[in-house]
Amino acid sequence: MGISQFLTVAANTASGNPEPSVGVVVATGLILVFGVLVLLYLLITLEGIIFTSVDRRKKGAPAPKKEAAPAPVKAAAPKAPVVEAGIPGEVVAAIAAIACMDGGEHYTLRSVKRTRVSGRSAWGQAGVVAYTEPF
Repeated sequence: MGISQFLTVAANTASGNPEPSVGVVVATGLILVFGVLVLLYLLITLEGIIFTSVDRRKKGAPAPKKEAAPAPVKAAAPKAPVVEAGIPGEVVAAIAAIACMDGGEHYTLRSVKRTRVSGRSAWGQAGVVAYTEPF
């Protein structure tokens, strides 16, 4: 559809035909929606390019020189976790493996204990937590 067809529809509207055809309305709506989507895509892409260049500039800046650090002190071996009675060793090993897999050296398993029973199933309790946590 060209501009001339839109102008013809506008002329028909002014001459007494108050409503444009359904095809013109649908075409105008589709063109408008997809045009705005393309503009949003371009805007988000431009923001990504800008923020990437800003990050590169920050990383490219020379870091201040540090004084010679003293020799690192070896950390003591981590203590065995405190385990509540009745929890099998396999469960403790699985929990420790997950903690190690998620954070590696940043997490230490200190204790393993059962949670208090609230009367809800695990799925019900998860729903309560999900819908009542603060923003």
